[in-house]
Amino acid sequence: MKSLLQKISNRPQGHGLPPACYTSGKFLKLEKKKLFLHEWHCLGRTDEIPELGDFFTIDLMSEPLLVVRETEKDISVLSNVCRHRGMPVASGSGNTQRFRCPYHAWTYDLDGKLRNAPLVPKEHLDKDCQLPRLKTRCWQGFIFVSLDANAVWPENQDMQALIPLEQHLANYHMQTMHHAISFVETWECNWKSLVENFMDGYHLSVVHPESLHHLTPTLLCKKVTGSEAFTAYTANYGKLAPARENHHPSLTKEQVNQSQLFCVFPSLIASVSADTLVYLALHPISVNKVSVKWGVATFESDLTDDEINIRVEKWKQINNEDHEILQRLQAGLKSEHSVTGPLAADNFEGTLHDFHQYLAHKIGIEAVGDL
Repeated sequence: MKSLLQKISNRPQGHGLPPACYTSGKFLKLEKKKLFLHEWHCLGRTDEIPELGDFFTIDLMSEPLLVVRETEKDISVLSNVCRHRGMPVASGSGNTQRFRCPYHAWTYDLDGKLRNAPLVPKEHLDKDCQLPRLKTRCWQGFIFVSLDANAVWPENQDMQALIPLEQHLANYHMQTMHHAISFVETWECNWKSLVENFMDGYHLSVVHPESLHHLTPTLLCKKVTGSEAFTAYTANYGKLAPARENHHPSLTKEQVNQSQLFCVFPSLIASVSADTLVYLALHPISVNKVSVKWGVATFESDLTDDEINIRVEKWKQINNEDHEILQRLQAGLKSEHSVTGPLAADNFEGTLHDFHQYLAHKIGIEAVGDL
């Protein structure tokens, strides 16, 4: 591991990460320890659970979580593990007034407080016998959680590191977009490769010649100045791109003809355009597998199922193209001949530079120099 960290620190200026960063189980273990057990992770969108009692379940770093609309205004993330014998108290998604463990019928209110433990004397129960509550934050319509009880949300830090991204995206009003659909998939690649791929305008015209090249060709991409909490770039539309007629009135004429792609570190990646938001929330499973929750939200609230399906199918095509190329990349990264190559110009792969700087800082790599 020390040898790999030295390779990261000493690689040539403007080069990517050593291939072993994507194939080493020890490096993933370090990432989990330094990043995923402490940082903030997206679990989905607030509009997925709009009504009191709406909920969905999801796993993060082998922790079963329960995301619930506790009150009309408040969303909570609870441990989805019964305080009796460790059984998950809920599965899937739905709406309920309380959660009833399927094993021995211990029952919990929406706030996680124990309501009933059949046949167990009350004096045998701990006073704090309730589902643990995790640190939660909603931002721009996204639900974030941290497994670290001492985690600090980026905007509360001295640098207020997400404010520039909020300003850059303000006219799109993502928080008012309407949830349409979400999926959970397993992609066969390293989680960092997926972040880099999504944030890399360099591949658009090559990997997506039919789905994206006519819309957002590589040569029209322009990097946005990032921070220690995010990176972003603007994908400007080509002349053949169809007009976006429905959008928030705040958008400028220029913004109507752009998509904004951004990553909130470490693992939320998203694309927002005038009428559509697509996000991918990444949760590593192993060094070459990542759980991907991806969803679509729309500016319009009254689209028909067929109209929504058109947008979803477009993004299924894009995601399938990316998944296929990343599977092949993962195989190549294992080769003893795989090397750390130079990155393209700032507008095309400068976002990877930001991401690598973030990783180096959080993992604690010394003397990284100019990545």
